[in-house]
Amino acid sequence: MTNHSEINKGRNVVYNFLSKSLLDIPDSRYMGMFEDLHRYLLELLSNSENEDMKTAGETIKIFRKKNILQEDKSQDEVILDLSKEYTRLFYLGIHSVPICESVYLSPVKTNMQEQWEEVKKTYAENNFTPENKGNKPEDHISFELLFMSFLSQKASTAAEQNDGNELTHIYQKQQAFMEEHLLKWIDDLCERILSVSDKENSLYAGIALFLRGYLHEDYKFLSDMTL
Repeated sequence: MTNHSEINKGRNVVYNFLSKSLLDIPDSRYMGMFEDLHRYLLELLSNSENEDMKTAGETIKIFRKKNILQEDKSQDEVILDLSKEYTRLFYLGIHSVPICESVYLSPVKTNMQEQWEEVKKTYAENNFTPENKGNKPEDHISFELLFMSFLSQKASTAAEQNDGNELTHIYQKQQAFMEEHLLKWIDDLCERILSVSDKENSLYAGIALFLRGYLHEDYKFLSDMTL
């Protein structure tokens, strides 16, 4: 099951990257991770047949060219610009984008509703505790993606141990979590991010396209694995 081990190591990396990208304003550690992974991620995006992922790759390339690769722009300046954009998009902007599931799916459209309770229960059943939680609700997009990363790492371990039953069980858990949670609100979230982002020069526009495309492609993979 070497192939499944490597596939899930890759899934773990992608979900962790997307989670960290949307957790909070970026810092030097995030930028270091971004630079360490950008070649791998851009290759993944450019080789995909998913149009959102292809466009995400081009958007991220433009962002790097206009920001990170500019000799007269320091990393601190890049981080400051990204911090301002994150704050505008998700905290203080006139059209700030909600980033928790309950706001999208609950009848009252506010935080910490039934969806939040369901997500907390799922995490507890799988012994998963979100890191760097702070005061963010468990149904924050970053934590839901981190949960997928967590399960992908477990799937990689199961494959390395040739435990086919456990591997299938983990795939079923991920498929169910997507159907019951992520896929119910991800399109709306990403469309809202894109509607208030500069698609010509925005890391977060690239992240939104990457996230939307990758989740739909990964769901196809999980569906094939759980037939």
